[in-house]
Amino acid sequence: MHGEKVLIGLSGGINSMAVLCWLHESGIVPSELHLYYAHFQEHSPDTYPFVRDGIRFARKNFQNVHVKVTRTSVIRFFGEQKMIPHPIQSPCSRLLKIVPITKYAVDNGIEHDLVGYVKQELKRRTARQKPVADAALKKHYPIGAFDDDWCFEIVDRYIGWHPAIYDIKSADGKRTFKHNNCLPCKNMDVRDMEKVKAHFPEYHAEAMALTDRLGKYWGRDKDNFYSTFGRDLGQDSTCKDCVW
Repeated sequence: MHGEKVLIGLSGGINSMAVLCWLHESGIVPSELHLYYAHFQEHSPDTYPFVRDGIRFARKNFQNVHVKVTRTSVIRFFGEQKMIPHPIQSPCSRLLKIVPITKYAVDNGIEHDLVGYVKQELKRRTARQKPVADAALKKHYPIGAFDDDWCFEIVDRYIGWHPAIYDIKSADGKRTFKHNNCLPCKNMDVRDMEKVKAHFPEYHAEAMALTDRLGKYWGRDKDNFYSTFGRDLGQDSTCKDCVW
């Protein structure tokens, strides 16, 4: 990678930012460093400032930094598509992030793609590689030997802070939100949606409005969904066993 074109797709989360910090600490000097960030309106409120500070860090510590930022919304995307995807399908990630970033990499002749998977996520490599199998990219997982705690340490040391969503914790000290994903995310179940409602009520309200408008459900479990949120939507659960 030294002296070659390198791409880091910044997700707005702790792991991809840790990759940027790792690259600086590694001593590798790319000929060009490309940072691609797909900003979603549903990201937590301080996500964009976090990414902006990461970009500033890159420009301070690397030569020839190129930045591409796009802005979109999963609520708008789902509304246009008239669906909320099943958790096993990710048209939002594929069409709004993976396809555009792959095209960007090809158009700019980028040789190396650094992916921010920590050791518990390495099993996701195959799924991520499939959509970009034809791209002339060498994928690397430089922080695959580390965990999230390591990511927080290196990011806090170099960037100076991390999004506040990670500091929301339950009574037992566990993080309420493990990832800085969209609020809501199509993968969320009803318990996750309750957390969004408690801490980000405006995001939850937009999700409920979409469900009401489309008649589609987050997590794809209609009965469980309505047993929890039916009061908000003026609906009853269709299954007595699901009522809490």
